[in-house]
Amino acid sequence: MFNRSNRRIVFLSILVMLALTLAGQGLQPLSIGIKDVPTGVSSMQSPTGFKDAPAIPNDSGIEGVQTFPDKAVYHIHVNSLPEPKGNIPPPFGQHYSYWQNCGIYDQPVELGNALHSMEHGAVWLTYRPNLDAGQVKALQDLVRGHPYVLMSPYPPQTDDVVLTAWGVQLVIKSVPDDRISKFIAYYALGPQTPERGAPCDGGIGVPLQQNVSSSL
Repeated sequence: MFNRSNRRIVFLSILVMLALTLAGQGLQPLSIGIKDVPTGVSSMQSPTGFKDAPAIPNDSGIEGVQTFPDKAVYHIHVNSLPEPKGNIPPPFGQHYSYWQNCGIYDQPVELGNALHSMEHGAVWLTYRPNLDAGQVKALQDLVRGHPYVLMSPYPPQTDDVVLTAWGVQLVIKSVPDDRISKFIAYYALGPQTPERGAPCDGGIGVPLQQNVSSSL
């Protein structure tokens, strides 16, 4: 008869043999998504291999543009985000596993989705919620149809407009300002884009206007 010690040895031996058998068959552990994606919404997992990187130089020639260092940890998909600090959007950060469809929104969008759109190359144009309606319409006319621009109000914002791309930002104190169109032309799918070629549609959200081909 086996005593307790012998039974333990046999059990451990079986476990080792099973592990070796699975490894020999090339089986991999199951992968579980970080955040469930709504039905009918595609999700693009951030590629591995991101590394900390210094801020890109401001080669745009646009006065007032600030650039920020990138970090590998900013590319991690998460379930929730802490309340952002300050009254303008952050220029990077951990984000949700699906992105906000680019286009024009008249209501705030989720930060975690907008950040993912920026990772794909989008410029996020935010404006203060009490901006004059005529100025809002002028901004909408400016960006309408651009496939890599996301426009929405940002509740804490006090400046008229803030333009944010991944690791890049420009604060516009008052509109109109011709730097807005210049920023979009340079940074939409610009040199800062971590995931060039990733889409800004097929995610979540229904913009006011469907994207159509146009130029600024």
